[in-house]
Amino acid sequence: MKFHLKIKRLLLSIGFTLFITNCFSMTAIDVAQLSDSYNLKYGVLDFLYFYVALIGFYVAIILNFTKNTDRVSTSLMSGFILVHAFFILDFVLYNTNYQLKYAHTYLMSASVALLYGPLLYFYFKRINNQHKFKALDALHLLPTVVLLFFLFPLYSLPLEEKMKIQLGTSSVYTESSFFYIVFIPKLVSLIIYGFLISKNHLKSTKSKLYKNLEAIAFWKKGVYRMHVLFVVSYFIYGISISGLFFNAYSFIYQIVVVAMALMVLYISYMAQVQPKVFSKEIILKNTEFFSKYQKSGLTKSLSNELKQNLITLMVDHKIFMDNSLNLESLSEKLETSRHNTSQIINEHFNMNFFELVNKFRVEEAIQMLKLSDKNTQIIDVAYAVGYNNKVTFNKAFKKETSLTPSQFLKSVNEK
Repeated sequence: MKFHLKIKRLLLSIGFTLFITNCFSMTAIDVAQLSDSYNLKYGVLDFLYFYVALIGFYVAIILNFTKNTDRVSTSLMSGFILVHAFFILDFVLYNTNYQLKYAHTYLMSASVALLYGPLLYFYFKRINNQHKFKALDALHLLPTVVLLFFLFPLYSLPLEEKMKIQLGTSSVYTESSFFYIVFIPKLVSLIIYGFLISKNHLKSTKSKLYKNLEAIAFWKKGVYRMHVLFVVSYFIYGISISGLFFNAYSFIYQIVVVAMALMVLYISYMAQVQPKVFSKEIILKNTEFFSKYQKSGLTKSLSNELKQNLITLMVDHKIFMDNSLNLESLSEKLETSRHNTSQIINEHFNMNFFELVNKFRVEEAIQMLKLSDKNTQIIDVAYAVGYNNKVTFNKAFKKETSLTPSQFLKSVNEK
């Protein structure tokens, strides 16, 4: 009630001023129509956006309390989703006119407008290159500090003055006063960091490091593509508000918000169903890989040759069926050192020796079970593919197929 009275007083003040200035050109009906345009309003989309913002705040907090995660990359992603949620909430307040009621929230998301790029850029550097922060990296925060310096006069204004800015009656600032101070630096920041992120991401996709980690590859690709969608939509929005080619900024701005909402929902979904994308082991495994083999003298040509020889031994000669096979005997067959054999398996298959052997043994067992009959004994299949006992076989089989050998055999016989 107090809010409406305050708005009416301001709007009547506008009406009176224009009345004197324009010689009775503004009537009471005009003032009433103007008043209606600033009443609180909300629709289905506003509720959905608000719900997404709440999800974003929740996930940003939960990520920091999740166990067995890399604290650096998790904090970066938490900050990234928090910025998105903050912006979406700001949009909801603006679209429903609640920003006029709570005028101190005016342009609140502008304070973090230049953090989108740096947060995601350093997240990708962390998970792809195991980046360790240095004092020099703090320079990436300098644009945000400068922006806050320019925004401070606005944030320090009294409540009624901020309401007047939004109503267009302020003698201090207009709504466009801070528009280009925020918009242009944000667009430039998104483009620059978008290029840096693309360069880092595309380079990592050529690496064999994530070859068999489909969830990780899917996660990174999804975040990258959605960020590209956001940057492109924001760029088109900028062209639209300039009026150079077309003027549809209201519709395009909705696309910008939708792009951010999709990012929040995607990150939240992956945090729930694929928590291993935040796992500490992902970072540690990659770090161990680089530190262990960075001084290796294995050339690229020899590496590829040994890989082909290894595939021949496994596929054609099926040496994995020998239950005495170990890293030493495999190295002898490849006529190379244990170190080189281990590197080949890690580098080209993204597995260790035991994981590789188990994979081939389970695949062979699957083929044998498909051709078996009701009298087939599981232990016989286990021995045939190279296992010494049924327990180890069951464990390896279930890890690869999510079924025990008995369950798999039953499903085959039922067909």
